[in-house]
Amino acid sequence: MAKRIIVIIPARNETKFIGNTLDALKKQIHSPHRTILVNDGSTDDTSEVAKKFHAEVFDLDDRGFRATGEPVLANVINKGLDNISENECEYIMILGADHVIPPNYISEIIAIMEKDNLLVIASGVIKDEFQNNNSPRGSGRIIKYDFWKKLGLRYPSWYGFETYIVYKALVNCYKVQVVKEMVGWSQRPTGATTNYKSYGKAMRALGYHPVYALGRIILTFKRTVNGAINMALGYFDLSVKKYDLAPDVHKLQSKQLRKKLSL
Repeated sequence: MAKRIIVIIPARNETKFIGNTLDALKKQIHSPHRTILVNDGSTDDTSEVAKKFHAEVFDLDDRGFRATGEPVLANVINKGLDNISENECEYIMILGADHVIPPNYISEIIAIMEKDNLLVIASGVIKDEFQNNNSPRGSGRIIKYDFWKKLGLRYPSWYGFETYIVYKALVNCYKVQVVKEMVGWSQRPTGATTNYKSYGKAMRALGYHPVYALGRIILTFKRTVNGAINMALGYFDLSVKKYDLAPDVHKLQSKQLRKKLSL
């Protein structure tokens, strides 16, 4: 029996892109059990377009700004999670409204995850996008339901919420994976909506080792100087509260650094 997967798409004013994203979902070899679109206060026809593709739409009030890169985006995704019944599926995928995936994306990633009980989070990559090869990206991420259920089936409403669940898996001896062969594409220019200061705050909240954070800042500097400056400002923002798992993240990264230095 095919494993049931529910897809959650947060969307705000995505009329230009959502049709292509949903069309790609419709063409999946492994069809989603449900597609839930959380309409984040759109002032355009996002909801109407989504309904034409038979997505279930849940509307939120218009807060007046996009949630991209901000902790409030967690609440948008959580709205979709709130509408999943107990044990209704085996997998959940979070998908960006502008993210187009190939027809075998879901089938191939689930096939890989089914072979390893410890592999609980996986994603493909985006064409031409800078990618941390060890960390599944936020959009296109597929998560095992049973694992997420243990965490309350919610993202924490704070900086770095997408990475939080990845490190929650790693520090508890689960596995995550990037499936490089599964290449999708973004309908927006790569990095067009990146909030670099929030990225830096996320690294601080998660307890990133300073060497790790510096490496990310340097890599960003090669692409955008202003982005790197804002990332550094975010990382050194002392007002950012750290997660409880921050010490574990620091230890894990220290171990990884020692391993790399010993090679």
